[in-house]
Amino acid sequence: MMLGFSFRRVGAIAKVESKRLVNDVFLLSIIFVLPVVQTLLYGYAINLNPQHLPLAIASNDRELVQPAVDQIKLSKIVYLTGPVGAPGTAERAVRNGTALIGLEARAPQGTTPLTVTVYADAGDPQTVGHALASIEAGLWRGVARNYAQNYAAETPPDVKTAWVHGAASSPEVPDSWFVTPGLIGNIVMISMLFLGAFTLVRERESGSWETLLAMPVTPMDALMGKLTPYLAIGTLNTVILLVMVKFLFGLPLPPAAWALAAAAPVFAASYLILGFACSALAQNQLQAGQAAVFIYLPSLILSGFLFPFAGMPRWAKIIGEILPLTHYVRASRDVLIRGYGPMSVVTHMEPVLLFTVGATALAVFAYRRRLS
Repeated sequence: MMLGFSFRRVGAIAKVESKRLVNDVFLLSIIFVLPVVQTLLYGYAINLNPQHLPLAIASNDRELVQPAVDQIKLSKIVYLTGPVGAPGTAERAVRNGTALIGLEARAPQGTTPLTVTVYADAGDPQTVGHALASIEAGLWRGVARNYAQNYAAETPPDVKTAWVHGAASSPEVPDSWFVTPGLIGNIVMISMLFLGAFTLVRERESGSWETLLAMPVTPMDALMGKLTPYLAIGTLNTVILLVMVKFLFGLPLPPAAWALAAAAPVFAASYLILGFACSALAQNQLQAGQAAVFIYLPSLILSGFLFPFAGMPRWAKIIGEILPLTHYVRASRDVLIRGYGPMSVVTHMEPVLLFTVGATALAVFAYRRRLS
């Protein structure tokens, strides 16, 4: 029988669906909470003009730079990491990671004009760029001209910028070099989070999970057996992505790059297990997917991958420090851009390991609750 369109039937079906949606408290809360959280993060956590960046100053004439030191102390953009050092110390501070920007001033001697070199960390140009522009355009250039006049120099001061850290210091470096290290961790995070989120709930909806538990295996055996292949996938993805950025974008892979691949199982496990916890708490795949998005957005915004970490308020930095992606992005930049060794990866992965332990505890709790 062919039925014509009926507002009454449409209204009846919409009423049933609305009741089902209202009764789904988990999904309803995420639907309304997610836009609020997203608005707060974009509105309050993101600042494209980072502040309080570490800066080191060196000079062969401390009196020459003292007025600049006094002005820098009043600046909100940068802060001094210590007193004025000897020539060469500012560059070393940038190279060893204790400062993002280094200023070195050499007093004019004879026909040699006042020379000011601004050393910038090439491993994080997104963060350094704003401060660097302010220094070059205003503070230091103006002060340098005044000093040149005081020294009665016939030639204007020589102010130049030098990007520090390996091949990334070359002016011909493409922008993709600075994006791809963080992109590797972001891609692995997304894949692991959603794989974990759909694992258990998909098995429950198909009925295969109960069948598996009816076999002579413990729930923990089944859990570990399900997650282990995904850890292998996460590790393989990391290796493939490293090879891709090497051959597609020409990003050099130093010997320490193997440490990033070795750390991939721990990083992948952190989001895979967290996704599994969402899957254990969710009633269906739609709920699991919404919960995964709820976790994915803060990781993307607060990790320093898209927006400068230094520009975030304190509360956002605290949350960002908890997230594994923040530390894996830093480890990737240290190795692939700054050329640091494997110990840098080990240092950054320590908080990721702690997060993984906490996520495992949450997943076990949610899993046992589901079984009961």
